[in-house]
Amino acid sequence: MSEVFIILDYIGTFVFAITGASIAGKSDFDLFGMLFLGFLTAVGGGTVRDLILSVDVFWTTQPMFLYIIFLGCLSTYFLHSFYDKHAGVLLFLDTLGLGLFVSIGTQKALALNHTWETALIMGTISGVLGGILRSAFSREVSILYHRELYATVAAAASICYILSSNYGLDPNLCAFLSISSSFGLRYTAIKFNIRLPKLNN
Repeated sequence: MSEVFIILDYIGTFVFAITGASIAGKSDFDLFGMLFLGFLTAVGGGTVRDLILSVDVFWTTQPMFLYIIFLGCLSTYFLHSFYDKHAGVLLFLDTLGLGLFVSIGTQKALALNHTWETALIMGTISGVLGGILRSAFSREVSILYHRELYATVAAAASICYILSSNYGLDPNLCAFLSISSSFGLRYTAIKFNIRLPKLNN
């Protein structure tokens, strides 16, 4: 993995740790609970991805990720009132983390010479599974029950990366386009209330 993607991974880990710890704070978790939920949010998707791809789970060989998670959770502990008052900041961080992790998961699968279908699944898992685990262990309504586009945005961002890569673009540019698409799609969907249809009973 290039130095740029390592930095992106660090940033994604930090912002997802913040979003996880913030939800924990709103659910009246103590500091340990915030650390636990921040950890699940930050590494849940990447852990499952690496297990499926049969590679070393990234945070077990690179303890820097654990320190970053700790710093993210600790900053949230002291800045929780700020995040409570500025929901838009958490939305921005969550969307940023989503785009970053989708790009990293997709790139990792492609770098291991997996098919584009596998890369799509790995990118989506990397982006959304941490949020699903976060919801499962808190009082937050799961993103799976929201009609807001989230997993769909992750999949679309992964496809954007795959298509860009197929055109021979530099991986860093592919990541930029993928992250930009996640912001564009999610904010557009929220602004115009775009949702996928669901089964009506």
